[in-house]
Amino acid sequence: MNCPQDIDLSAYADDMMAPAERARFHAHLAGCAVCQRRLEAIAALGRSLRALPSPPLGFDLAAQWDDRLRALPQGRQRTRPGWGWRGWLPAGLAGGLALASGIWLGSVLLGGGAVATPGAGLVRVFDPVPPGGLCAAAEICRVSRGMP
Repeated sequence: MNCPQDIDLSAYADDMMAPAERARFHAHLAGCAVCQRRLEAIAALGRSLRALPSPPLGFDLAAQWDDRLRALPQGRQRTRPGWGWRGWLPAGLAGGLALASGIWLGSVLLGGGAVATPGAGLVRVFDPVPPGGLCAAAEICRVSRGMP
């Protein structure tokens, strides 16, 4: 077995491996002094991190929230003011305004008239070209096909 990576050694040190994989690592560690030193360094780092002091917060946040929740009236749920139909009023007005301005802008851009169609001469540029035929200009294609 090749030497494992540090992440695998860390999982071994934290006992986060499947039993079969853990047995395989244990067999490798029995004969590999390099991995034993790396595992000991990882274990020492874990011990030193657990030994660090945990600073106290100075207050109990959970107790404060429990006190506030108990102070609420139990019979009814508190609702935010203005969350009836008036709560949806700004969103409805904004949506209606966006819809109206979109309709107005569409009518302005289209001009309210019919769309002009290009002349037949301009459309001939898009005529199909026979396979293998390359046209340098639209006039050459029309001449080769016998079009006036």
